[in-house]
Amino acid sequence: MAVILVEPIYGGNVGAVARIMHNFCFSDLRIVGKAPEKNDFYLAMHSEQILENAVTYTSLAEAIQGLDRIIAFSRRVGKNKPVDFTPRQMAKYVQSLPKAKIGLVFGRETYGLTDLEAELCPLRCHFLANPAFPSLNLAQAVALALWEIYSFPLEEEQSINKHYNAASGKEINDLGKYILAVMHSTGFFQKKETVNWEAFLAKMLAELNPDKNMLYRLKQMFNRFNVLVTGKGLGYIINEQPHSDGEEPDQRKT
Repeated sequence: MAVILVEPIYGGNVGAVARIMHNFCFSDLRIVGKAPEKNDFYLAMHSEQILENAVTYTSLAEAIQGLDRIIAFSRRVGKNKPVDFTPRQMAKYVQSLPKAKIGLVFGRETYGLTDLEAELCPLRCHFLANPAFPSLNLAQAVALALWEIYSFPLEEEQSINKHYNAASGKEINDLGKYILAVMHSTGFFQKKETVNWEAFLAKMLAELNPDKNMLYRLKQMFNRFNVLVTGKGLGYIINEQPHSDGEEPDQRKT
């Protein structure tokens, strides 16, 4: 689990976040922008090692490389900024992916994330607060998020994780590209598209949270669409073996 702070501004906030991470057994701190300052180490009481091991990046795109799921935290809601989770729902989602590498993204204290940065985060979590004053302090927001994950009931966690074989971030990204390829191949796109289909698919698949069998079935389904429209398949992988026939064998028989 990675806590990602995008260009934190106020001295001490990063240190307070490090202490909170230590409180709830998290250690992977990533910072977009400058490294922690002296005041951060002062406020990271008995948690200095987290600051010493924190990795800095020049951009959010660089910081989230290699992660399977990305969740942004924001006070802003609206038609173009839909909310996917309450903090409790976010914790349940995270606990359903015990082997996944998940990034929790927190924006700047002043204006949060830019639109381009927000597009890199398919999922969004929102804290309910006073509508007249909804903005939380950065360290407080991190504390609320990590506490929800840490305190998620053990019996629920065990029930959710049982037999769940979640797809990796790379597998989900590959599926999104595969679906886009079918859409291109079958003439789905109009000359002037008003929808960002790539972003839509990334968000949809992250919310769906498919296991590996579902991921395979979705590829199988879209490959058949391609066969019906174009007369040929695009090919996909069955048990590590490529397959491209118009009629696919059942995965269990290969």
